[in-house]
Amino acid sequence: MIFNGHTSESVDAIDEETFAELQVMYADGLLGNKGLFEAIKPLTIAVFNYMRSPNAPAYKIDQLFPWVDEYDRNPDNDPNTKDAVSSALLGFVSQAKGFKVERFKNVN
Repeated sequence: MIFNGHTSESVDAIDEETFAELQVMYADGLLGNKGLFEAIKPLTIAVFNYMRSPNAPAYKIDQLFPWVDEYDRNPDNDPNTKDAVSSALLGFVSQAKGFKVERFKNVN
């Protein structure tokens, strides 16, 4: 696999993890496998959620196929869960009649 002017020696110097990531990116971008995955994703989740027991939590796509998008995710860009919940709650409460933000200021 020689690409973009690399020699076989430079390709041999790539560590195994990086090489595996390159293979995934190659398959996603050039062969269209990611497009197929995106097309069947909703159906796959629907089938798995239909077959789960009534008391079990619903499946999410990351639980079924965690490896598909992992190379292109940056954990630094993920919102903090606590901050996201707080802002969603504040947005919901602020719609109430007579809402005053002063009531929710931190006393510290």
